[in-house]
Formats: sequence, structure tokens, C-alpha cells
Amino acid sequence: MPTIYIKLKNNSETVYFQSIMGTYAHIAWVRTENPASGVMHVIHTPDLAGEARAILDKLGKELEFEEVMENGQTISKPGSGRDER
Repeated sequence: MPTIYIKLKNNSETVYFQSIMGTYAHIAWVRTENPASGVMHVIHTPDLAGEARAILDKLGKELEFEEVMENGQTISKPGSGRDER
């Protein structure tokens, strides 16, 4: 399944982020495999990629997070293009 990997700037907001995303469970769901790393997986179906990104864009106005690679490394990208798996 396509996955967007994000890392919150403040790990104490993990529960808040998961609660908000839980209301959009029909679009995407969140999984945290390793809480110590702070990398969260936003998993969606291919046909709902746009909707999942729109939700993350709106949440980005409330919470600070960055899109990262699966291993937690920051994605270095020119402009605002995003890497999706």
C-alpha cells in the first residue's frame, strides 16, 4: 500500500495526530512501528492519495511535521515535490 512517512517535530503530539487522522480512517490510517524514532506511517490506497495529502497539508497548519523517508531521514528535495511509496 502507498505510504507517506512523517516525523512530528514534537513527539508529545503523536496521540493528537493519531486522533485527528482517526477521524479520516476511510481515507488513510496511521501506524507507528517504532515510537522512539517518531516516524509515523500514513497508509492510504492509491486512489485516495490526493485526499490523504490534502489532510496532511491542512494538519501542517496545526502541527509541525516533515515528510521523511522510511528510515526517518529527511527528504532533500528542491521545491515542494514529495516522494511517495
